[in-house]
Amino acid sequence: MYIEQLGEAGLIQRIKRKIPSDDPSIVLGIGDDAAIIHSSKRDLLLSTDTIREDVHFSRKYYSFYDIGWKAVAVSISDIAAMGGVPKYLLLSMAMPDKVSVKDMDKLLDGVAGISAKYNVSVVGGNLSRSKQGIAVDTTIVGEVSGGRALLRSGAGIGDMIYVTGCPGMSAIGLSILKRVPVPKRGGKSFVTAHLRPEPRVSAGLVLSKSKSATAAIDISDGLLADLGHICERSKVGARIYSGLLPLPEVPDSIRKILAKEPLYYALYGGEDYELLFTVRPEKSAEFESLCRQQDVRYTMIGQIEPSEEGIRLVNEDNKESVIEPYGYDHFKSGRRRLC
Repeated sequence: MYIEQLGEAGLIQRIKRKIPSDDPSIVLGIGDDAAIIHSSKRDLLLSTDTIREDVHFSRKYYSFYDIGWKAVAVSISDIAAMGGVPKYLLLSMAMPDKVSVKDMDKLLDGVAGISAKYNVSVVGGNLSRSKQGIAVDTTIVGEVSGGRALLRSGAGIGDMIYVTGCPGMSAIGLSILKRVPVPKRGGKSFVTAHLRPEPRVSAGLVLSKSKSATAAIDISDGLLADLGHICERSKVGARIYSGLLPLPEVPDSIRKILAKEPLYYALYGGEDYELLFTVRPEKSAEFESLCRQQDVRYTMIGQIEPSEEGIRLVNEDNKESVIEPYGYDHFKSGRRRLC
């Protein structure tokens, strides 16, 4: 059976059955013109994202479950980057009418899987027929304690720069997926990092509660590109030490098929959805202790400098160079990830 046989009303009912919610703050969920949510006195965070077939993903590499998972993951990551808790999701989908109900169910299972993992309630959205592939739009609402949201604009000169996890995993995963045939050994963790990223909600909460973080962003366009966003908004520069970067451990069987060294993917790859953030130097020891208590993986990779310094990369021989913080850009030519 295809979704054209199910119809819009039938598909809405299917979504309600597959992604139920028992959150008591939902006054009215899926099915009306708008959802009604009883809000607390906390600050609300709102963000929206889009993933498009053959722009953000290809069905050659992605299962329908992966599409559903990643569509929600990128929105949850935005809330994590601001130190918030993701709460409610509006899910809009444009689908070719020849997509099978079985495949649609798999996509919804992906949405349901990540939503359940992060306690996110799907409260509404929209459905449309598409003549040019699959498109999934997500609008997410999160909460954060009043005045405690992390911004991109708070970094100050002398602040330490940190990153969670291991940037570069996702871009290496995409490189592996594009190989024909796909290597059978050593690449699973990289491929999983690309297809089913894990938003760093717990780390974001630690940042928000610690009162030591000054600015934060999630790594979607690439570590250097997103560091550039912090520098631009905070009117500062930065110095990054390549020897401190937590590079992926790439098996020889995978390394030989990559177009670039792991450092390149860590700096420019993007779609890691790790958190990049700054911390006051006098608070760094206290912050690191809190991270260890909360089992948050972190690495200090540099510090914030005056804006006239630009963004500089210091290699292991202590030689430094000014680098352009480019990464993925939907509209500028010549600024795409090399995967």
